[in-house]
Amino acid sequence: MSSSKLSGLLALLLVGGLAACDESSITGLADGIEQAILEAMVDEDLSDAMLIDLDAALSEVIGAPAPSGGALLSVPNPEAIDDARVLMEQARERFREARQAWIEGRGEDAVALALQARMLVAEAYLLVFGEEAYDRLLDRVDHLITWLEERVDGETSDLLGSIRDLRVEAESLKDTDLVAATERLLLAIQAAHAEQVRHRHREMAQHARHSVFMATMAIQLAGEIAGPDATAEQQHALRHAVHVRNDAALALEAGRFRLAFALARGAVNISLVVVMLEPDLPDNKVLALIEVSDGAIADAEAAVANEPPNSFLVNLLEHIQLLQVRAIQISDSQPRAAIYILWHVAVTAEAITEMATAA
Repeated sequence: MSSSKLSGLLALLLVGGLAACDESSITGLADGIEQAILEAMVDEDLSDAMLIDLDAALSEVIGAPAPSGGALLSVPNPEAIDDARVLMEQARERFREARQAWIEGRGEDAVALALQARMLVAEAYLLVFGEEAYDRLLDRVDHLITWLEERVDGETSDLLGSIRDLRVEAESLKDTDLVAATERLLLAIQAAHAEQVRHRHREMAQHARHSVFMATMAIQLAGEIAGPDATAEQQHALRHAVHVRNDAALALEAGRFRLAFALARGAVNISLVVVMLEPDLPDNKVLALIEVSDGAIADAEAAVANEPPNSFLVNLLEHIQLLQVRAIQISDSQPRAAIYILWHVAVTAEAITEMATAA
């Protein structure tokens, strides 16, 4: 990739700042927020992103080494994959029917069909991966909430409150109906991606290219941290991230920019899973991510040593250094948020190094 293209992609980081089985969580919302979630439910790109993510997870189980336990997809059941794919295809048809119902003005039918589709996706995840699928989807929801709360990845809107509500509802359902609880998380992810897309509508193509680039940086950094002795769980999560990133790149080439954006963001999140599974990390994960971000920043500092003082890369490096300070300041009260922000800092620093060395 040329230096000018990388500059354009990285410049987007500075735009707006670094950037149950019923419908109870929908019908009680204010009109504007309700409309936003309804539209996310039947959005073709967001539905496809959900199915592609599931397909990537299923594909990486076949032929994967036996896991040792305790991680995302750590105890998969390969014998259930065929049944899960049947459920996935049923979900694809329900999503299609939901979209058609929405176009025809049959809003209630669209909601019901989209709900059925997400329930099928949830069932497929749990069939193969068990409760670990729920736990890691919850991590991804938390990641998305943190991005919106901290304005790291776009402006915050009223929809954020509804995403939080979906998370609370999922947790309340977990012990009694794990499928329904997982469905709530899937909807929260859809809504969060819709929120991110909404703030990037005018420059969606650029943001999609940027996100695929950042996904590549995240995978590269996660792979370096895992190293040649990566555990089976890390290898599996890393392959999952690569698969999703590659599908994001294909969507980008096809001009499906919102799909590419959603998939690339997913790949960044999965890459963080690889890092959190590193057995050599200290028990204090915040300290571990501080160390990771420190190393990435040090590499970036060396890479821009000969850049003019007010150059774009130097200014960007200063910006993420301030963001790192912010993460450390909140680490005692909000350790999860600090971890996610520090990962963003590390990935951005990796991108700065790539840009500087490619110049």
